[in-house]
Amino acid sequence: MIIVAILAFIIIFSILVLVHEWGHFTMARRAGIKVEEFGIGMPPRAKTIFKDKKGTVYSLNWIPFGGFVRLFGEDSVNPKILKDKKSFASKSIAQRTSVIVAGVFMNFVLAWVLITIGFMVGMKPFLVTQEDLEKGIKAGIVDAQTILYVHEIEENMPLSVTSLKVGDYILSVNGTKVTETMDLSQVIKPNALTTILYIMGDVEKTLTVVANEEGKVGMTISTENYVRDVKEVRYPFYQAPVKAVQEIGRLSVLTVKMIGTVVVSVVAKFTVPDGVAGPVGIAKLTHTFTQQGFMALVQFTALLSISLGVINIMPFPALDGGRFLFIIFEVITRHRANAKMEAVVHTVGFALLMLLILFITWNDIVNLF
Repeated sequence: MIIVAILAFIIIFSILVLVHEWGHFTMARRAGIKVEEFGIGMPPRAKTIFKDKKGTVYSLNWIPFGGFVRLFGEDSVNPKILKDKKSFASKSIAQRTSVIVAGVFMNFVLAWVLITIGFMVGMKPFLVTQEDLEKGIKAGIVDAQTILYVHEIEENMPLSVTSLKVGDYILSVNGTKVTETMDLSQVIKPNALTTILYIMGDVEKTLTVVANEEGKVGMTISTENYVRDVKEVRYPFYQAPVKAVQEIGRLSVLTVKMIGTVVVSVVAKFTVPDGVAGPVGIAKLTHTFTQQGFMALVQFTALLSISLGVINIMPFPALDGGRFLFIIFEVITRHRANAKMEAVVHTVGFALLMLLILFITWNDIVNLF
């Protein structure tokens, strides 16, 4: 199953990136820009598949993730190349803009197609916020149980030497179901043996511990909803495309908010917020979704495609949004930014992005173990 998850991760990630790059490729061709290379996977190059009549090399590369498109004159500082009719730099503002945004557009198109199909055949709703969960419960789509969530295990307390961990759910204490934090004081007695039934992952477990003289066992908890089942939602073929557009819009807004939270947390606290994953974390999530079935994997792919589109259009150097920002600068000032300066900005931006990815990946690895 692990091998299947790894293959699924590679295939999903590659599809998302190749669809994105295909958007750049298609619009570049329409604008008359020479596409020097369309690569499957990342360099170094393993094999040249073929070369078409327009001079584009189609290559297979050693690193089996995603792909890339190399456009003639995109990052060049050579004056002759910048003026060449086949270079990216020589094209009009409208043509360059279409090439830049085409990749993001294709990611949204892919997400729209997948979500539309999911809504037509039946798919579980996207429950990404507490509000989504509460709406689902009220609508009868989500079957949830009020339960106690463990936020912290205090050091040098009875529970600190047991198997109970942060993130587990408490079902009952001494045979009594507890749904409110205040209930614990009624069922846990000082210096008495206390039996706790809890859920770790999807497995119910039991532990026994002796409460201290104050009747405490040493955990910080809160009342949460534990989801037991989520029903599929299905729409008629004429409603599914519209619902898909609405869902993409909602998820895109949430993604922007999440990115803002990540930036603030990394810069101000040097920590990665809960729920944010890098390549390792996404691989782990892929394994989870492969176990839930094909439609869950389709839904996960759509969510990743939206995230990739939103992230790429953010106005940060080296991303599509960063390149688009230079075009906006050109429109406002009616002067093109210096090619060398723009190249330096994108290089620095790329380096910062790599550092951020490495930081998030390290956080993934720490959480994994």
